[in-house]
Order: sequence, then structure tokens, then C-alpha cells
Amino acid sequence: MVTLATAPIVILARPQMGENIGAAARAMMNCGLADLRLVSPRDGWPNPLAVPMAAGGSEIVENAVVFKSLADATYDVSFMVAASARRRDLPIKNADPRLAATLLLAHARGASAFDTGVEPSPRTALLFGPEASGLNNDEVVLADVLVTAPLNPAYPSLNLAQAVFLMAWEWRMAAHSGDTTEPVLTTPQPNMPDGQRASIQERDFFFQRLETALDDGDFFTAPDMAVSVKRNIRALFSRAMPSVQEISTLHGVIQALKRQRK
Repeated sequence: MVTLATAPIVILARPQMGENIGAAARAMMNCGLADLRLVSPRDGWPNPLAVPMAAGGSEIVENAVVFKSLADATYDVSFMVAASARRRDLPIKNADPRLAATLLLAHARGASAFDTGVEPSPRTALLFGPEASGLNNDEVVLADVLVTAPLNPAYPSLNLAQAVFLMAWEWRMAAHSGDTTEPVLTTPQPNMPDGQRASIQERDFFFQRLETALDDGDFFTAPDMAVSVKRNIRALFSRAMPSVQEISTLHGVIQALKRQRK
């Protein structure tokens, strides 16, 4: 059943033109998505050019929330799909839009089992990059899955609203279908309250702390390789899909190792 509780958040990272944000909101409205988050929009916010392009999705534009960083925008997100016109040389799971939609739905439904009524259930999100360049690698590596559509290889680029509509439509079709087949990339959902997945923001904070500790321990002996190694480490932990309790345990591990070194 399609509900706002299981619908993914749409996050636009560094969007450029207000018209494109409005068109993306219209695409969201077409498919029943309502939660729009903007990370550092280039032309500021609110943008008067967004509302006319949103048409029936003007309320989505008016309720959009702006964040300074992607980590801040994912404070309550436990599973995120990043959309890109090209695959990356990164150790991250890949999927086409249809498989990605089933993964989003499976994780949203699984997360609802942890809803105690006290705090919001963990959410899922669709991440899109700026019109001119798309997502950068540091943004992609925060996601759980990278989705690339099998479009014409001679011209696979979509405009922002098209990309949002494509993913929103696939999610809607997955939500409406009666197919209960387990998607290929899913992992078993934990069945204990402390198994709730860590949010993207919680993971990012852990990554930053881990990287600082590794820097202090002179782990990155080749400065020119440090950036790619850090991304690979982030991707490794993201693939593991750590829970809140596991992230807490890893913080304890870092603290213990720092004490031992001192």
C-alpha cells in the first residue's frame, strides 16, 4: 500500500535553478511523494521561480526544508539511493531504477517494525545531484546503493525533474504491485529494537571520527591515496548496514584504541 510513511524523501544536493526544483516537486506530486529536502541550493531559498514550475506540487515547494550539508539532511534516513547517469569506480552496490525501488520499499516496510510511537521511524531517501555536474564521489559514497538507468549510452543524461520522476514512478509501481519477492540486494531485517539501522547522519559522524583517529595514528602514509582510501572505508561500513547499537560499539572501539595509544 502506498503511504507517506513508506514514501522516500527526495533530497536535492546543491540544486541550481529554482525552475528545476519546482519541476522536480511536480514530478514528486505526480507519484505521491511529499518530503523535499534541499542541500545548499545555489540561488538561495525560497526561490520565486520554483512555485510556478511546481504547478500542483506547489505545497511541496513551500514545505521544502533547507540543510547546510548532506549529513544534516539525512538525520533520520537509514537507507539511501543515489541517482547518477554514470557508474563510479567505487565499492558501492549498483542497481537499476526498478530494483532500487523494491529495495527502498523493502527497507521502509522493515523499518516500520521499529516504530514505537515515541520517535519517527527511520526513513528512506532518493538522492539527486546538481544539474550541471551531478553528485560527487563523496556524496555517492554516503549512499547504500548507486542507481543508474540503462538509457541510451550515447546520451544517458536526464534533467533533474526527469530523474526524480523516473525514480518516483518506479517506487510507486513497486508500492502498488503485489509482488512480495525479496529483492536481490536486500539483507535480513533485524528483529530486535536495538537492531534499528543507523541513520546516514550517524554513519557520517562515525566516519569523520574514524578518519580523524586514523589521521592521528599516521594510517594514511600516502597523502595522494588518502581520499580514495577514506571513501573505500566509508563504502565498506555502508555495505555492512550497521545498526544504531553497532555504531555505538564502534565509537567505543575507537575510544578504547585512542586510550591505549596514549
